[in-house]
Amino acid sequence: MIWRLCTLIASSKACKQTLHIVERSLPTSLVTTKRPYVSRRFSANPCVIPRELTENEIGRKSTGGIRVMSIQNVKPDRPTPDALRSYKLSAFDQINAPSYVPFIFFYPNNSNGNTNINDIILQRSKLLKQSMSETLTKFYPFAGKYTNDIHIDCNDEGVYYVETQVDGDLSSFIAKPDYKIIPSLLPVPPNAKEPTLGYYLVMIQVNFFSCGGVAISMSNSHKLIDGGTYMTFLNSWASAAKGDKQNMIDPNFVSSSLFLPNTKTPSYPSFPLSSLAVWPMMLNTGKCVTKRFRFDASALQALKAKANESVSATRVVAVTSLIWKCATSAARRLNGERPSILQIAVNIRGRFATPLPRNAIGNIIWNGVARCEPNHTLTLDTMVGHINAGVAKINTKFVEQFKGEQGADKVIDEIRWLGAEMTSYDADYYSTSSMCNSGMYEADFGWGKPVWSCLGYLNNDVPLYANVIMLMDTSTGDGIEAWVTLSQDEMALLEGDPDLMLYASVEPSPLQG
Repeated sequence: MIWRLCTLIASSKACKQTLHIVERSLPTSLVTTKRPYVSRRFSANPCVIPRELTENEIGRKSTGGIRVMSIQNVKPDRPTPDALRSYKLSAFDQINAPSYVPFIFFYPNNSNGNTNINDIILQRSKLLKQSMSETLTKFYPFAGKYTNDIHIDCNDEGVYYVETQVDGDLSSFIAKPDYKIIPSLLPVPPNAKEPTLGYYLVMIQVNFFSCGGVAISMSNSHKLIDGGTYMTFLNSWASAAKGDKQNMIDPNFVSSSLFLPNTKTPSYPSFPLSSLAVWPMMLNTGKCVTKRFRFDASALQALKAKANESVSATRVVAVTSLIWKCATSAARRLNGERPSILQIAVNIRGRFATPLPRNAIGNIIWNGVARCEPNHTLTLDTMVGHINAGVAKINTKFVEQFKGEQGADKVIDEIRWLGAEMTSYDADYYSTSSMCNSGMYEADFGWGKPVWSCLGYLNNDVPLYANVIMLMDTSTGDGIEAWVTLSQDEMALLEGDPDLMLYASVEPSPLQG
């Protein structure tokens, strides 16, 4: 729900020179300038989808020497039965905007040094597309189009799929990531001169580096796909590519039958239900910046011990509380004493009387709210207490009310209550979400697990932004990377906060253990 507001250890055989421009191309079998499908209209979110692609840009170098070599739709390998051609959205899906959530997964070239690089690229390209086609047969709504807040048109048009060539070495890029290049690694929508109704659910860009390494980026629509669903889909694709039938994940489409959609005619047809969950007070204007803070295993252990002196805190809550405390301190130094309000995305699959399976598809999340008033002590344990209290309200009794015939009305009532919490002009607002323990480093397509996974949603000096804290696992699994977006002035104070720097490092190399 956080996204609706703004909508490597290198192989010994890999090259080591720095990222630069070289004149080389993919195998001719990979290069095409044809688009076999009609262009479609997309959700506007300039932060995630920075621009449209024109015909002249295919094969042309962009920032950092990146060429778009092919664009196509990858379709399911078998047609969807007529009885499944319309997938009903759940009440939770209806209140989510169709903004795209992008992550990037980096894989080094660990193949034998005697293997030709072009052969590696050709083999991986074929494998990824074939396995995606197989995966879409199971995840059939993902190959369709979102057309309204009632259903997904499961028309088998496929996912939007781009392949690029990156002139440089993956290990050199990851050693010191250049965030200006990150947007070029993400899929962008096709140029639509006469747009028609329909939004892709999934957009993928596979970036082949000169050394044979690959960065796979996937932008999924939050209209149907939350963080848990994202990872279920990605890991199912990886298992299909690897031929790992034992660990293949089948989707569970129980959501829309449990959380019945709202079918009432809206009072204001031009305003979809998802507009109820857009709270303007959470948006800021001015210059912003996104920074990455890493908490290694020893730092997390010390931080948890500090937090648990007086309250109970998981590692995710401990990190979130520390960053929220320090960000609030920075904001108050700039804006004066006023409330600090944190919106917390909570995966509720396990909170029902009968827990939903991890592979349950759809938006099965809710937002908790934590408040720190000006008269509250600004300490780590206090912030932990606020967060725990906000999340504790989302208990079994609370989530069970969303089931059944009256569930859709309860969703609307509760989302309006959340909106009422976000109406004060004189407050500082933050949103937090966690992808920790979600399997970010489990997707093995047959050439090993990713050496780094990163957020593709980087707000740097954009005119409209939200204060965001996104947590992800480190590649070792025992640390946390926090991607934080704040105003430039607040970020400068945050980076200098000794309480934060006692546990975190700023922008370390992802290659560091």
